[in-house]
Amino acid sequence: MTLFLLLVLGIELSLGPLDPLLTAEGSRLGSLIVLGALILLLLGFFVSLLPLVRGVRAGYSITANPINLLIAVMILLFILAFVGGVVIDQFPCWIGVPNCD
Repeated sequence: MTLFLLLVLGIELSLGPLDPLLTAEGSRLGSLIVLGALILLLLGFFVSLLPLVRGVRAGYSITANPINLLIAVMILLFILAFVGGVVIDQFPCWIGVPNCD
């Protein structure tokens, strides 16, 4: 969640000895970190949904586990905001605007 907020707010951290790895020409380390964070968010979403799915299959209401429901909704909102931010940022490039970077 912290990585997501830093990306959304546009805050660039100084990571000391890791700075050359993140800012070097052709370095993919930053992209891999963001991809890993997104994969962890998706994993957290599915893990928080498991008790809800089990409860519904057992005949309980979806609100039988309100904390898991709240966590799943919050994680889903983070994922949607992240994907929406990427789409908004990259849409001009996709439609062919020159010098979109």
